[in-house]
Amino acid sequence: MEIPLSCGGAYYSHAGDMPGYTTRNGVSEDGRRTVVLDATGDGSTDSSTQQAANNLIDDELCA
Repeated sequence: MEIPLSCGGAYYSHAGDMPGYTTRNGVSEDGRRTVVLDATGDGSTDSSTQQAANNLIDDELCA
């Protein structure tokens, strides 16, 4: 999926979850920057946790 960046442009991502694990990633439009976030937990689909992961990817790709 294509997700807009707060600093302009967009990144491409594919989420993957399974019980106890969450994986998020982001690749810049030009393919020069990549972020992978892998976390363990209780498998909760809490929207604040998902938003925190999205914010971290955005922060790293905009840095």
